[in-house]
Amino acid sequence: MSAIKRAIKSAATSRWYQALAEAQAALTAHALATVVTVAGSAPRGAGSKMLITPDTLHDSLGGGRLEQLVVERARAMLAQGQSGCHLEEIALGQHAQQCCGGHVQVLIELYPALAPRLTLFGAGHVGQAIVHLLAPLDWQIDWRDSRAEQLESATIPAGSEGRVQRQTFNILTDLPLSKAAPASDSLPVRAGSHVLVLTHDHVEDQALVAALAPRDDLASLGLIGSSSKWARFRQRLRGDLDEHEVARIRCPIGVPGIPGKRPEEIAIAVVAELLQLQASRAAQQTDDANSPTSSHPPSLDGNGLTRKGARQLRARLAPDAMHQTEPTRKAE
Repeated sequence: MSAIKRAIKSAATSRWYQALAEAQAALTAHALATVVTVAGSAPRGAGSKMLITPDTLHDSLGGGRLEQLVVERARAMLAQGQSGCHLEEIALGQHAQQCCGGHVQVLIELYPALAPRLTLFGAGHVGQAIVHLLAPLDWQIDWRDSRAEQLESATIPAGSEGRVQRQTFNILTDLPLSKAAPASDSLPVRAGSHVLVLTHDHVEDQALVAALAPRDDLASLGLIGSSSKWARFRQRLRGDLDEHEVARIRCPIGVPGIPGKRPEEIAIAVVAELLQLQASRAAQQTDDANSPTSSHPPSLDGNGLTRKGARQLRARLAPDAMHQTEPTRKAE
């Protein structure tokens, strides 16, 4: 995506409170940034708010490097699945290279994605059955198929329309497949997604898993097919992929022990496996977050909403503190 397209995509498209309501209704990851304290000159006053998602921005904290720092911090924490409140102290001269020279405190309220996400390639009978089982369970589903009519005619369970996003996509024609321009960089698959590949075309299937397997930011990658299909695919893929990349692909998919081949039966087995994978992933993320060696990115000045940090921030932003000499500040 070009810099111009990224700028357009990130442009403020609605007020922060409208975007906040939409993001919370859709259970998507977002952060609300609020300027809570201003000392000296700053681009915006206390109470200014901005809604930040992984892809868009709504309203503004004044633009410039200050806003960029806040957006970068919020998105980095959202990408790690962090939640709660984080207080950032930003010296506009020191941290943001802005001539205002003031200090601001920005409260970042983090709301990680509350629903797991599935990118589903294939709108055939099995794909439709999977959507009908999974969408009512509050999963976010990015549904792709190279056949526009097939995709648009597929039904979505009532009440789940906002959680299923359809997009016509054909990897064989829409993206370059050469090693000089790897398709994995441009695939419409978000980081952290579970991915299922079950198109109507084995050529598409192979191209998709070949492009997706090198990505280590996916929750899981599954390919529909029999053991014999997977044996043929595995042999072909080894010519382009490393062994650990091939090992990321699950095929056949679905929990074992369900012999039926009707679309609904296959879908039940596949959804059961996805629920197991997601439960295991959520447990691992909780263990990582609670680990003593966990290394969440620190605040810009190493301060969060702790009592000690709050006292230090209040002291630094007090009127008298603004006139301290630099050696005195370093000695605090």
